[in-house]
Amino acid sequence: MLSWRRFGLHSLLLLCLAIVLAGCGEASGSVWISYEGAVNEKSFPVPKVANKSDQSENNSDMDYVRYTLSGISESTSLPEVYLNEIKSWGWTERQAKRSSNASSNVHVFSKDGHIVQLAVHDGSFTLMVPRNETTQTTVKSLEEDD
Repeated sequence: MLSWRRFGLHSLLLLCLAIVLAGCGEASGSVWISYEGAVNEKSFPVPKVANKSDQSENNSDMDYVRYTLSGISESTSLPEVYLNEIKSWGWTERQAKRSSNASSNVHVFSKDGHIVQLAVHDGSFTLMVPRNETTQTTVKSLEEDD
């Protein structure tokens, strides 16, 4: 027969384990719930759990920031919940003109004359903001005809 002290200790350990497991499960599910403005474009949402790993320095054509984010992959599309959040922040998805080296994992968004390109990689994504007018002319609206 267990003493009350052992029973209390076992109960406490089980409670702690349950809290730890619940916390771990919540962290992975909350990736697409909480957002903040990107480092290079404050009005563009980025999941708060994404970590800035690299930022451009002295690039005259493009201001870019790379974020690491586990679970994101080149082979899967951006989650619908994230695309909806981007739209709710006032951004409209555009279609980039495809060149031979263009990838389908690049999304282009526009808002009030500003352009943001989001490139998805395995375990990370890069937000690129063109710094000059020439770079921005490669974007074509989805509504425009060829």
